[in-house]
Amino acid sequence: MAVSDETGASVDIVQLYVDALAVFGTAVQDVAEHEWDLPTPCSDWNVRELVAHVVLGEAHLPLVLDGATASTDSDFSVDLLGPTPITTWRGTALKAIEAARMPGIAERQYHLDLGDVTGRQLLSYRITDNVVHAWDVRVGIGRPASIADEHAEFLLDFWLPVALDLGQSDFFGPPTDPRSDTPSDRLLALLGRTPPPT
Repeated sequence: MAVSDETGASVDIVQLYVDALAVFGTAVQDVAEHEWDLPTPCSDWNVRELVAHVVLGEAHLPLVLDGATASTDSDFSVDLLGPTPITTWRGTALKAIEAARMPGIAERQYHLDLGDVTGRQLLSYRITDNVVHAWDVRVGIGRPASIADEHAEFLLDFWLPVALDLGQSDFFGPPTDPRSDTPSDRLLALLGRTPPPT
C-alpha cells in the first residue's frame, strides 16, 4: 500500500517519531501487573501481545535503516518482552531513536517485504503503530485517552490518500463513522476503530 512521500514533508519526522515512542512508553508504563492479559481492540492480541508487536517493530527499525529487509509477518513470541516489558521497551526504543537520528534517513530508500519505502514513510508507519497501539493499550486497560492532535492530524494526512484501500489491508479494519470531528476520532474511524462510550 503506497503512500505519497510528499505527505508531511515539512514535519520534523524524526522528532514526531520520538514523541510517538514516548506516548507508547507511557501507555506501557501505566499497565498494572494484573492487566497484561486483558483484551484490546486488536481482537487477535491481548495487552502483552500488542506491546510485544510494537516492541518488535522498534527492534526491526535499526536493522532496516542499516539495509536489512524487514518482514511484516505478524508471528512473534511475547517472550521477547522478558520479565519487565517496560525495561525491554526502553532499551529497544533508545536503539531505534539512535538509528532514526542518523543524518539523511528520511530521503533514503529502504526495503520492506511489501516493497521499497522512503525513510519518511517508514517512520510514519512506526508513528502509526506507536500512537494507535498506545490508544489500543489504554482502551484495553480501561483508561482510554484521545490521540494528540499533532499526531492525529499528521496521520490523517498520511493515510487519507489510501483510505479506500485500508479496509482491504491486513493492517486495519474497515473505516467506521467517526464519533466526532476531532482529529483523534477521525483518525481512529479511518483506521477501523470505535472509541468506547464516554
